Amino acid sequence: MSDINKIINEKVDKYFDEILEALKKVIAIKSVMGEPKDGMPFGEGPAKALHETLKIAEELGFRSVNVDNYAGHVEYGEGGKLYAVLGHLDVVPEGDIERWTSNPFELVIRDGKMYGRGVSDDKGPSIGALFALKIASELVDKPKNRVRVIFGTNEENGSQCLKYYFTKEPYPDAAVTPDGDFPAVFAEKGIVTYTIKRTITKDYSTKLVELKAGTAANVVPEECIAIIESDKLNEIAYLVSNYIGKCKYEYKVDGNRITIKSLGKSAHGAHPEAGINAASGMLELLSRIGFGPENETIRTLYERLGKDYYGIGLGISGQDDVSKKLTCNLGILKLENDTITAVINIRHPIFFNVDMITMQIKEAMKGFEVERTSYSKPLYVSKDSDFMRLLLKIYREETQDMSEPISIGGGTYARSVPYGVAYGAVFPGEDTHMHQPDECWSLESFKKYIRIYTKLIYAWLTE
Repeated sequence: MSDINKIINEKVDKYFDEILEALKKVIAIKSVMGEPKDGMPFGEGPAKALHETLKIAEELGFRSVNVDNYAGHVEYGEGGKLYAVLGHLDVVPEGDIERWTSNPFELVIRDGKMYGRGVSDDKGPSIGALFALKIASELVDKPKNRVRVIFGTNEENGSQCLKYYFTKEPYPDAAVTPDGDFPAVFAEKGIVTYTIKRTITKDYSTKLVELKAGTAANVVPEECIAIIESDKLNEIAYLVSNYIGKCKYEYKVDGNRITIKSLGKSAHGAHPEAGINAASGMLELLSRIGFGPENETIRTLYERLGKDYYGIGLGISGQDDVSKKLTCNLGILKLENDTITAVINIRHPIFFNVDMITMQIKEAMKGFEVERTSYSKPLYVSKDSDFMRLLLKIYREETQDMSEPISIGGGTYARSVPYGVAYGAVFPGEDTHMHQPDECWSLESFKKYIRIYTKLIYAWLTE
């Protein structure tokens, strides 16, 4: 086995420049979810990224399968069990382009790291898995099992891609997804999204005429804009210029209107405490401005949704020993057609009951319309299973890190299959700025990840 490991390491080094060139092509495609088009269920960008990736796979000698532009795959082996690596090619929006130090849709390498939207989530790991399959296929002439690398295109917005894909293709016997953390993820919290609405009146002398923050429920918004019409602009301007809160604030007066901008820090919705929520910061400020009959609406939104990250205001906070604290992210806040809409993304411990959570939120938000818009059940795989033991063995041999498997608040493709876990790609202690400006990943970590996945695929093919 030591000889095989040495050969794998040499082959990863040999292919690495080619891997980076392939990743460069896929990073260049802005694969953010868009409006559906004919034959493109999630818009043009995700479909283009899938086509480009499958083209790269064919150039490596694989036969590719495209399942109606929802997802695609390449495969090596015949008969036996079917194992799978589940990667995704869609990305979250780039956010404020001014906060990037380079073009988010260009692979840039500097100071030992690669930068670009998707380098760590999840284009880099997906391309790495493709080449891991290529290297393993060169080492196993007569595989005992099949290994399939599946490329999805809608992970960031509900994973509808794999739901459709698995109506056309078989489920694997076991799968990993490189969209979490090493050493391995044995538990994922339940993920539930709620849309909360209320119609407001504009009969008072000070009225909110525009409010906008956030691009996705699973991202901490880094900017919020509010426009207020009032005959007390001097008082409001004084408040904004002197207010000390969680965010930074800017304002501009034009006629009888003032435009206020709150500036925070983006983060993944699974870890809202790692960011500074600009929507929450705006509600905090607005709750100190007199809006007459709408004071109660603004204050309720702030007290219940904007004041903490753990569901305390909603009365749903709590934790278990496996997956720790419940988190709540206010991902979208907007005013349209006299209706204020807030979208929250909750990650609940694996032993919590979602129906009880829903009931309590409706109680806490009386007077508002509350709708549960999506739900993904928790995931749990025993740390003592043979499957997990294999993953840990390979990881520990490569890294000498004896860390135990972890639980996460993030949701991965592992939930899309009957038996699967997240396995990397991020190593302990790494910060890849996932879902933030300047998303990055070290070249050494990328290379180490490819070695680990090649060894896993080799083990699957030869077991």
